Amino acid sequence: KVRLMVKVLDHLAGNRVAAKVTVTNIADPAVHFEGTSRGESADMNDLLAFDVPRGATYDIRAESFGEEAGREFTAGSNSQAVVVISLSDTTLFKFPSQACYAPPTVSHTLKSRDETKLKAALADFFAAPADKQATWKFSRSLEKLLRENEPAVRAIAWEAYRNAPIHDAVKKDFDANQVRHDKYLSPYTVRQVGERPGQGWALFIAMHGGGGVEKEVNDSQWKVMQHYYKDHPEAGGYLYLALRAPNDTWNGFYDDYVYPLVANLVHQFLLFGDVNPNKVFIMGYSHGGYGAFAIGPKEPDLFAAIHASAAAPTDGETTGVTLRNTIFTCMVGENDTAYGRIDRDRKFKKVMEQLRAKNGNFYPVTVQIIPGNGHTGLPDRDEIKEMYPAVRNPVPRDVTWLMTDGVVHDFFWLHTDAPGKQREIDARCVDNHLTVTTSTNVASAALFLDDRLIDYGKPVKIVLNGESVKFDGKPSFKVQPSLRTLCNTLLRRGDPELAFTVEIPLPINSPSLQ
Repeated sequence: KVRLMVKVLDHLAGNRVAAKVTVTNIADPAVHFEGTSRGESADMNDLLAFDVPRGATYDIRAESFGEEAGREFTAGSNSQAVVVISLSDTTLFKFPSQACYAPPTVSHTLKSRDETKLKAALADFFAAPADKQATWKFSRSLEKLLRENEPAVRAIAWEAYRNAPIHDAVKKDFDANQVRHDKYLSPYTVRQVGERPGQGWALFIAMHGGGGVEKEVNDSQWKVMQHYYKDHPEAGGYLYLALRAPNDTWNGFYDDYVYPLVANLVHQFLLFGDVNPNKVFIMGYSHGGYGAFAIGPKEPDLFAAIHASAAAPTDGETTGVTLRNTIFTCMVGENDTAYGRIDRDRKFKKVMEQLRAKNGNFYPVTVQIIPGNGHTGLPDRDEIKEMYPAVRNPVPRDVTWLMTDGVVHDFFWLHTDAPGKQREIDARCVDNHLTVTTSTNVASAALFLDDRLIDYGKPVKIVLNGESVKFDGKPSFKVQPSLRTLCNTLLRRGDPELAFTVEIPLPINSPSLQ
């Protein structure tokens, strides 16, 4: 079954409301569920939940004080899904429901003695040089804690990583309101809007227009972006960050140096900004919109939702194939014809509609064309309110990674040491059965898993490019979680939700694992 969680928002401020909710199997109305959604006074993680059989499509209806709204939901392969119903029927929720994510809760804490030992061992690991970390061995008793209580150990590992004496340079940049990658440096402004949510601030990264013009023009565009999107504290508390491009070139927000720079920016705020890792958003207008069109599809695992205004896909840098699990919206004027913008967006819209038709409940992408509008003056200044309810799912069951660069090495729970344009990996994980298909030009790939994706008590089966992968001659095998893998992925990704406990290198050129 799928754990279906329902949130209902009112038509005025977008607040949660208590509403009568019904869930009905469209093909078999006898399969019917009812309940009441939680109001604004309930904890943010307290959602109305139903356990519904997989493989069926349901009609979900919400009714409150005479207002009614609804949508269809198909229970796919994900173990959990969050459906948000807005009584105002906002644009964001007009496309198919998207599986979202509720982090596993810590059902019981560790014993004080065990927690003390674990904290000390993790602190030693993160303070050690890289050559020592490569051969590090944690004690069996600590590995047992991971097997028995992964959510609690993950939380402690994240705190140990955050407190490690390895972030001095990052903290210095954070305090100076700047982010860097290699020789590139971007300043930013940031301010708080509303009150801090219980799970930490949401983060909205906004990118300015301009591009290939004088520095003074880009500076003025950056200043505009610092207040361009309207404040919506009623949607929930968030940090509004206006990012300055690191240079004044025409593609300042969409070149190979930008993608690691933005990843470093997110990393800063997860470390020091008290940000909820599953509530990070990126958006932009014109030059910044082109950045959203490039950054978002390359790194969708970083974001809950992405928005681009007055921009279009860039050939060779943008692919919608990677947006299988991530909300992406675009707004463009029908008269915005410069550089082929409207034509490119119409083509992108058609491609996404085809992908959604082929893949059912996936690809929550929409392109909104504004009649009579040109390049400026789009009605997009309330986008934060539209985007805010979205939640990132860091462990979707189905992932499609079509690479468009040589710098992004990770994609959700996939990894490659050799990224490159037009290399593709498609993977699915259901009931400990993993099906992976790679294009012939993929030279290396690895799966990173944990108890959010697999059951350690059952054997794992992997089919790679149509052939069963064997370990010690067997087509199925059990895996054990590793503290060192958890720590290594924390070091590489800097995100507690994108840290994993099992690494399985795929035998691209051999049918067997060693």
